[in-house]
Amino acid sequence: MQHPPIHPVAKPIVANSSKRDFPKEFSIITLVNDGTHYSEMVESFISSGFDTETCEYIYLDNLKSNQWEAYNGLNFGISNASGKHHILCHQDVRLDFDKIDVLRSRINEISKKDPNWGVLGNAGGSLNPNQTYLRITDPTTSNAKVGRLPAKVMSLDENFLLLKASKRLAFSTDLLGFHFYGTDICQQAMFRGMNSYVIDFHLRHLSSGNRNDDFWKLKKDFIESYRKKLADRFIRTTVSRLYLSESKFKSQLFNKPFAMKFLRKTGLYKFFQ
Repeated sequence: MQHPPIHPVAKPIVANSSKRDFPKEFSIITLVNDGTHYSEMVESFISSGFDTETCEYIYLDNLKSNQWEAYNGLNFGISNASGKHHILCHQDVRLDFDKIDVLRSRINEISKKDPNWGVLGNAGGSLNPNQTYLRITDPTTSNAKVGRLPAKVMSLDENFLLLKASKRLAFSTDLLGFHFYGTDICQQAMFRGMNSYVIDFHLRHLSSGNRNDDFWKLKKDFIESYRKKLADRFIRTTVSRLYLSESKFKSQLFNKPFAMKFLRKTGLYKFFQ
């Protein structure tokens, strides 16, 4: 069948364009409020094989004031990165142990196990409130390896996050601050059908976290944000009605035509969302 010509101002999207889209292997993105810490971090990465031929170093400048917080700052960094993988790490991370070849090996290992992975890290937690997974040295522990790795998780610590750029993940835009964004990006990956993992990549983190007043405030904000995002709901599209719920029973029941009609006509649907 002969198709009419496409308008000359339009251009097609090339399906296999990874080399064009990602000229660097890694983009290393960091929020910086201490120039000395950051310079030492960069030197640590370069000496571990993350040279400027294969990597780019992007920082968000908070040296004079916190003009960037984690959620919007890292989203901006990601949108300006050209690497196949985005490493989001703290300025006080040091690669004193595993090098670039180990990280490449771990990425290949996960890619074979689960091609649909979205986020990797070195510490995190699962749905089990009693289980964490770690591969780290920090002020409280040395050469810690907790749990069988790699491990699928629902949350990752923010000291080191690795995102697959082709998945186009981003952080929530309704949250602010410097806490829980590792958990947020894992949830965003899950919403898009991807998984997150703790991998066996050993590094040094010069701090062990800070539960200040901002931490507790953002915890409340985070819980409220996801209460809304995960809430059961009826949705009216232009051509259909549907009910979304994590409950298999409610999902099957309320999406039956007779139940949907009854709840809609009586107004009782308001009590189930």
